[in-house]
Amino acid sequence: MDKFEEMMKKMSKMTEKERMKAIEESKALCICPDCPTYNECAQAKNELFYCGLGKSPTCIIKEQGCICPACPVTEKMGLTNQFFCTRGTEKEQRGME
Repeated sequence: MDKFEEMMKKMSKMTEKERMKAIEESKALCICPDCPTYNECAQAKNELFYCGLGKSPTCIIKEQGCICPACPVTEKMGLTNQFFCTRGTEKEQRGME
């Protein structure tokens, strides 16, 4: 079991309130707004934390570079994928959902 799988197991045992707190903590670390793919639409809708919440529903459709590997959330959660804003969460990209 890798770091991400351990994190998912830990989160599955959290209450809804604890899970929401963990999401907010990760959002605070998020560097999505600095990414070349992030755009004004995503900023206006305050979209963040694509790695955990899912790809952009309507704002981001074109990949223009990715800084996910440099994000503190990547290290914290043991993420191995990137372009979460267009390709979906880590779980989705791993085929776990």
